[in-house]
Amino acid sequence: MDRVKKAKPLTCEQYLKKFSRAVRWRLPPQESEEAIADYRELIFQEERDETKLVEELGEPVQAAHLLTDVRTYRRWLAVFALLAVGLFLLAKWAWTGMTVTTGFFSYSNVWYSVWVMAVGLVLSLYWFQRHGQKNGPISRRLVLALGLVLVFGMGMVAVTAYFFDVEVLENIVLQSDKSIPTQVIVYRELIIEGGWVGALIAFAGLVLAKCYDRRWLALYTLALTVAAICVFSQFVLTSVNPEGTLEELRAYMMARMLPMGAAGLIGTGVALC
Repeated sequence: MDRVKKAKPLTCEQYLKKFSRAVRWRLPPQESEEAIADYRELIFQEERDETKLVEELGEPVQAAHLLTDVRTYRRWLAVFALLAVGLFLLAKWAWTGMTVTTGFFSYSNVWYSVWVMAVGLVLSLYWFQRHGQKNGPISRRLVLALGLVLVFGMGMVAVTAYFFDVEVLENIVLQSDKSIPTQVIVYRELIIEGGWVGALIAFAGLVLAKCYDRRWLALYTLALTVAAICVFSQFVLTSVNPEGTLEELRAYMMARMLPMGAAGLIGTGVALC
């Protein structure tokens, strides 16, 4: 019979790394850093035997569990699950251009992304204002990420306003020789990629806000807004009334995209405070 291979004992660095991940996910940033500092002192004691780390301190996840307020942690998991599902739906809608009701209630689909954005902003800001913590000066990476997402979002709104100008669109059509204009293809790809990439960035911001600093929530709110605007634009274009004019379509989109953008910027400002 083959002998069952025993798992290699964790080194001090491996144990601390696994413990750090677990405790950052379960505790507020300041409390998790304090717990990591305490365990670092315990683990790296000179008389510590690495082969008995788990035996003496328990499994890293188990050790983190003992420090966890179970009720608060379960509430966080419920909040995280709801916000993550919203981001998944935005990514799915951006990629497929449809929801489960497309074809039956296509007009109402236009507002799906708006509702996801509204719920995400209110719930995330409420939770992190109550349970999140700041941790040192604001990260330069956060500032850079916010700048890139903001530039893309403002660019999308500006491109939409320009693209649906009557004279611009007529010139594009006249120059296309009855084929699909390149500008139309590029715009479509922008709102598709912007939708699912924005949702992915928002997810990263949500995780970073929980594990390191609640101000990373600003990345979640801003990327969520960009993703919602992209999905909204896509749904409007697939539900457009052929009897309507380009001026009406442009006015309809801008009258809704601008308030969405304003709400997202306000939410981002609140998240940074």
